[in-house]
Amino acid sequence: MKKGITLKDMAKKLNMSVSTVSKSLNNDHAISAFTKARVKELAESWNYVANESARHFKLNKSFTIGLILPDLQDHFFVEAINGIEEVAGKENYNIILTQSHEDPRKEESIVHVMIRNRVDGLIAAVTKHTIDMTLFEKFRTVGIPVIHIVREPPNDCFSYVSVNNVEGAFRATNFLIKKRHSRIAHIMGPQTMPISLARFEGYKQALHKNRIPLDMALVREVDFSERETEKAMLGLMKLKSPPTAIFTFKNDITLDAIAFLKKKYPRRLASIDFTDFGTLPLFKYLDHKPVASIEENFYEVGRQAAILLFDMINENKPDHDPGHSNIQIPCELIVNR
Repeated sequence: MKKGITLKDMAKKLNMSVSTVSKSLNNDHAISAFTKARVKELAESWNYVANESARHFKLNKSFTIGLILPDLQDHFFVEAINGIEEVAGKENYNIILTQSHEDPRKEESIVHVMIRNRVDGLIAAVTKHTIDMTLFEKFRTVGIPVIHIVREPPNDCFSYVSVNNVEGAFRATNFLIKKRHSRIAHIMGPQTMPISLARFEGYKQALHKNRIPLDMALVREVDFSERETEKAMLGLMKLKSPPTAIFTFKNDITLDAIAFLKKKYPRRLASIDFTDFGTLPLFKYLDHKPVASIEENFYEVGRQAAILLFDMINENKPDHDPGHSNIQIPCELIVNR
């Protein structure tokens, strides 16, 4: 394969030093306009392409950041990507995008690849099974800053950006209470995830404020699978006093729950109100949908995470004090018409 044109080739042709050619291509003020024009004319005629790898090596930077997400089929994570890309583009950085598929072993493999490729920083949403954060602490040992998004890390040793889950859960539950519901169930995510516990806390706070006793028989934990949601719904429907409203961890669970009611308890479908996290455009086309949803501004989550990460990269502070780096984006309750 033919080798690409180098600065040395151009310098030899123009009888100039490599330094002069390089400075000309970079519009150095110390180089005359005439010399710059000669160099750029040759570069254009020879289809010269700058060796970015050499520049990166000289600056000791890769000009890439890593991004690990659980599942790219979740359009909320895609919104976060858009926010990250906006900031990364302004910083002239590229993104290495990967997905863990909710598998801690896959997540570990990706982390090692990111470290070996010396990304300048990492943004990650941990899997629903991730408990031990030792894996991510490896980045600190090599001087790479890490920001976690959406799902708060299992301990508070890392910076993160998420939505205000307690506030959002409170609003979703309180909305159902205002609709005169008192038997309100909660289908929560895995208790190993801090985000699940935060949303459960918001649910409890709304009940407490309205003097509704917490009934743990109305609380069901799922792993986000359709099978687990159906199991949770079956248990709720078989209660002596079934719920008249259900607040779920996210809209995927709500849609699976509604589908279950259609199949097994169609007569109860119209009498049960749902609220959840996440607004979907397709809601307006559905006959049965949540009465209200918490809008998570994942675009802003991604944008704020990227801003925080580049602050750390540019200031060379991989051990930035996480106590001042935990950002919660406000939620908004949207009534679905």
